[in-house]
Amino acid sequence: MRVLSTVIAALYGDGEGRGPSRNSRHTQILSCLRRGIEGETEPSWNWILTTLRREGFVTEAVQLMDTRRITQAEVMVDHHEIITSACPSYPQLLLNHMGRSAPPVLWVSDPSMAVTPPWKDENGLDRFTVGGVGCRQPLTVGIAMARAAGSWSADRGYLGVSGAAAGCDTAFGDGVLAGRGDVLHFLPCGINHGRWLGYAVSVCPPHEPFSAGRAMERNSLIYAMAHFTLVCSARFRMGGSWQGAAAAIKSHQAVAVADWTSTGHAASLIEHNQGTYGVAQRALANLGAYRVAVDLASYREELPLALDDAMAWAYDFRAGAANSGLFANAG
Repeated sequence: MRVLSTVIAALYGDGEGRGPSRNSRHTQILSCLRRGIEGETEPSWNWILTTLRREGFVTEAVQLMDTRRITQAEVMVDHHEIITSACPSYPQLLLNHMGRSAPPVLWVSDPSMAVTPPWKDENGLDRFTVGGVGCRQPLTVGIAMARAAGSWSADRGYLGVSGAAAGCDTAFGDGVLAGRGDVLHFLPCGINHGRWLGYAVSVCPPHEPFSAGRAMERNSLIYAMAHFTLVCSARFRMGGSWQGAAAAIKSHQAVAVADWTSTGHAASLIEHNQGTYGVAQRALANLGAYRVAVDLASYREELPLALDDAMAWAYDFRAGAANSGLFANAG
């Protein structure tokens, strides 16, 4: 319903005053408005303002009295510059896995994404999605593993999800595209600042520059958007790849880690120099990540089968988490 998308765009499309406490109210706002809407008839703005005030959303009601804010929101919605949590095209996986913490607004790189989102198939059903992440300066084998994982994702018809960062993220995306697949990048900056091939979305307004905080927020979105995410290379307790994976495991996301270190090969330059092979991989596995173990001598043959097993594990993991109520905050 257009008016509900306009409400969310007007409240959250300015990029100001954003944060977990403010953003978490968007699902509650939509819930209270939808309860009072009958059929397909779009409610009047007077009814929306009255309902919000009655339900305790006084601050939001005051914001929506600004006609300029409403006009700007209508332009963003009508021009398909954004997808809001009120849109049918909004990624259901984000709502399922993040609940009230899901971003209320996503800026998109291509207006067509608001009409035919890449995370849905031709029948409008959610596609299987696979994330590929890793450190920015991995060893050559980390790059090769990421590209091979991206190629596998494309071969299976899955949507690749990554962060457009240098190193493993870019290699994973390149592998997806080389296999004629689709890749979705979550950017840690505005759409006007990022560089990528494929599709891109951002929780940042278009002109917002990169920041470390946005990078960490971006990481959580990758894990939430993927049925499982493969950590192609990481440094033990160092960098965004480690922090993102550890946080995702703690929040019950499906995380897998590529491990080729059992045959005496390092996963990062630091490990190579120190001779401490596989520390990050073993640590992530001990935290709860699924271990994708391959032999470097035959990883091209072994990795596709190992990733098939990882997807089967992720399906069971997600089903078990949903049944146990781990994502019960999705309302």
